[in-house]
Amino acid sequence: MNTKFIIAIPTYNGINQGIEILLQSIRKQDIQPDDIYIIDSSSSDNTVDICKQYGCTVDIIPQSDFNHGITRQKAISKYASYDFIIFCTQDIELINNNTISTLLSSFNNDNVSIAYGRQKCREFSSLLEKTSRNFNYPSQSIIKGKEDIARLGLHTPFCSDSFAGYRIKDIIFIGGFPNTNFGEDMLIGAKLILNDKKIYYNAEAEVYHSHLYSIKDEYNRGKAIGKMHKDNKWLIDTFGTAEHKGQGLLNSVNILLKPLLVLQALPKYIGYKVGKYL
Repeated sequence: MNTKFIIAIPTYNGINQGIEILLQSIRKQDIQPDDIYIIDSSSSDNTVDICKQYGCTVDIIPQSDFNHGITRQKAISKYASYDFIIFCTQDIELINNNTISTLLSSFNNDNVSIAYGRQKCREFSSLLEKTSRNFNYPSQSIIKGKEDIARLGLHTPFCSDSFAGYRIKDIIFIGGFPNTNFGEDMLIGAKLILNDKKIYYNAEAEVYHSHLYSIKDEYNRGKAIGKMHKDNKWLIDTFGTAEHKGQGLLNSVNILLKPLLVLQALPKYIGYKVGKYL
């Protein structure tokens, strides 16, 4: 594929989050990006120095200026003349040496505006995270479009900026990433779907991605999702409720695991209700 692409990574104190592991896995790829762009939110550790050692272009912003949507749009604007941009979070690891080329092959379909890869858990992950990962990132690839809304509901625009590629000209066409502190990937995915574009979930492009979320972390994450849905009522009106997706997740496990899954998911669900209704 004779294209120009970059990898963009927002960072903040990434040393203990695995930023060097990610950069090492990028440098082992069978194709290399034209640039690795780091947007660092004024890290107090050696994140910036490590990134520069790997040849990255680094911009430093005040921590208070970080915004999930606006910060990613900064990367789009900087590389507007390029073909594709791949966003990664600092805590992932590319599993195979062809992970990037596999993801980019998704764009051989001219209607595909977003391609995201399969996220696999590490061994330390909780039951809830492993179940959620397997539900959201199954082994079968799928291309999603407007015609799938009735069947897939809110999962139609679902993608993840932890590892996702975008066709830059399509992002620019719809006005770029929104000003939001959560869910920028789903919001922009929804706008592209409604503009008759496609989202490709490429299960062959694999990364490791896990979190050690506390009860408070799960609550806060649920609250952020709820607030995003409240602030973007059109998303729910068009694609359906998150509760429907949650029921699908619960139905994906056997009956013996359902009570444990419900208990682990309870803080996130309570946070969601708080964020959505208060």
